[in-house]
Amino acid sequence: MKKTFFALILALAGASPALPRPVPQVAPAKDLNTLIEGVDKTFASMKDFQARFIQFSKNSVNQRQQDEGLLYLTRDKKMRVNYQKPEEKYFISNGKTLYTYIPANRQVTKDPVTDSMVEQFPMMFLIGRSGLRKEFKKVSLISNVKPLMEGDQVLWLIPNRKSQDIERIEIEVNPRTNLIDRMTIVNTDKSSTDFAFFDIEINHNIPASTFEFTPPPGIRVIEGSATH
Repeated sequence: MKKTFFALILALAGASPALPRPVPQVAPAKDLNTLIEGVDKTFASMKDFQARFIQFSKNSVNQRQQDEGLLYLTRDKKMRVNYQKPEEKYFISNGKTLYTYIPANRQVTKDPVTDSMVEQFPMMFLIGRSGLRKEFKKVSLISNVKPLMEGDQVLWLIPNRKSQDIERIEIEVNPRTNLIDRMTIVNTDKSSTDFAFFDIEINHNIPASTFEFTPPPGIRVIEGSATH
């Protein structure tokens, strides 16, 4: 599954793809410390996160792909990603088990959730943070990168521990809401994934049933190896 979800990604080279731009509500720019403090405070109180997303992926040989879907996350590492375009597929975790379901394949892969899940599913970065400076050895405010959303500010995050895959994470922060509107994962092989988030909602008490999955009748269940 790392090949189908993360390796096809979680910086797009050249011109950025055209994305829909909502009507902006621009807030005054913040300095680095104030921006980090706002993000940390917002995410510390966040119980769940849901949004529509557009994902642009580039692999190490510059092949590109666009996907769209819906994302649901909770603080206790439950996750549901419903890809809707161009192919229907689902990644559903109740915090203990991860189900990977692609209806066209008529099979489900079932894996135990591990501590490395956040790296394999970078969207988990969006919730449950303990503080940017605690989680990253370097946090920089980048002024020469044009944000997707007018008025947003861009941070570059360098992981604390050396990752086999992730070189850095770029986040685009709305200084008014302290939420992440866009996230790019840049990998050591120069592949990348760019997620743009729309219609963000937080702390809406997402039902627990959202993160449960029962394979449809006649669907084959395979144990293990969805993330590799």
